[in-house]
Amino acid sequence: MTLLLDEVAVRMRSAGIVAVTGHDRLAYLHSLFSQQFEGVTPGTVTDFLYLDPKGNAKAVGRAAVRAGDVLLMTPPEVAADLTAALRQFTFMLDARAEDLSQDWALASIRGPGPVVTPGARSEPMTAAPHGGGLVIRDRSGGVDLVGERGWLERTVADLDLPVAGQDDWEAWRIGAGETAWGAEVVPGRRPQELGLLPTHVHLRKGCYPGQESIAKIYNLGRTNRALAVLEAPAPLVPGDPVEAAGKTGEVTSAAAQGEAWVALALVPLDADGALPGDQLVSVGGRPARIRRRVGEGLAQPGAGPDAPGPKRVSLRR
Repeated sequence: MTLLLDEVAVRMRSAGIVAVTGHDRLAYLHSLFSQQFEGVTPGTVTDFLYLDPKGNAKAVGRAAVRAGDVLLMTPPEVAADLTAALRQFTFMLDARAEDLSQDWALASIRGPGPVVTPGARSEPMTAAPHGGGLVIRDRSGGVDLVGERGWLERTVADLDLPVAGQDDWEAWRIGAGETAWGAEVVPGRRPQELGLLPTHVHLRKGCYPGQESIAKIYNLGRTNRALAVLEAPAPLVPGDPVEAAGKTGEVTSAAAQGEAWVALALVPLDADGALPGDQLVSVGGRPARIRRRVGEGLAQPGAGPDAPGPKRVSLRR
């Protein structure tokens, strides 16, 4: 039995936690992040990007809207800089950012199906207060617990679940197609090729840093690679070349998953912007199969029936 995949388990994770308060907090975050925040009600959970003008990610994370604040969960190395940036651009707005990372923590519970946890709502990407913390239903069916460290440790202990290690988490994350800061999300890689538009971007909003880059590729072209989940019988290593149709991509993350290996990899697309039809690629000269493209099948927020579709113009990296 593999923890997180075949058996429900909990993983205590390193995370940055930033709280944004003030009457104008939602309008302020709406003006800076790639997601829709105006009019969002407490209990809503959404993923976001904070981009530079060229479309490179300066921060990536998940936001949980509460009655009195918005909790931003980010990679730990991002929290301090994000807090500083949020404090810098408020101008006349009533919005304040505080880095809670020293006193708050995050635990993730995953399993082969929807996780049953006290306080969790059934709808994906929703949050509910529970005790002294917050219980978030992930889109995968799993649950995240966020709160002060003391509350979190007591809550996790009461659940009496097996504790997963970092290798267990990586195997789950990669198989689930979840990108990681510093592995998949690095400067120079567009949110479009990482499959982040359906989960992290609302296309109908504008006037935020990096919005022009997002709109340009969506409306006028496409990327030449796409992030996909691969599986192979032999070990895979980040940096391994991925070859398809005479073009080359690369593995970004890899982990053992049972007797096989899984990887996240940037896979070259054909002239029509599609993955190889036979779902087969070569990784470092060894065969691998594509499980799925990251973001595939998810609805794109803001892309209604009258939204302009991408034209067939290649935007070379």
